[in-house]
Amino acid sequence: MKEPVIGYARGVTPRNDEPLDLGATEMSPAEENRVRAEHDLDRPRVFDERNAVDDRAETRSTLLPEEEHAGSADPEAQAREVLRDSDLRTEVPESAPDTMIERRRPEDTA
Repeated sequence: MKEPVIGYARGVTPRNDEPLDLGATEMSPAEENRVRAEHDLDRPRVFDERNAVDDRAETRSTLLPEEEHAGSADPEAQAREVLRDSDLRTEVPESAPDTMIERRRPEDTA
């Protein structure tokens, strides 16, 4: 019997269909619960479908030459995880509290 694909690859088994991790944030528990519900973070399959993660991963799973040298057990799963993380950080910027977002005004560039 073939082992099911684990992690965030297609064919995720129910035991691995875990809520998305926001990491350490400064949100209150109530705010985190609101954000989790608003962005489907406790339903990763819904999150992936809404963001077309599977379709996008298929077109981004080709390894670069330096990645081919290092190898990858599953390039599509790797692409899917990177896309999911990027979508999460885009939708919920406070999920990356250690990342500083720099905003410049036009007068700051002179």
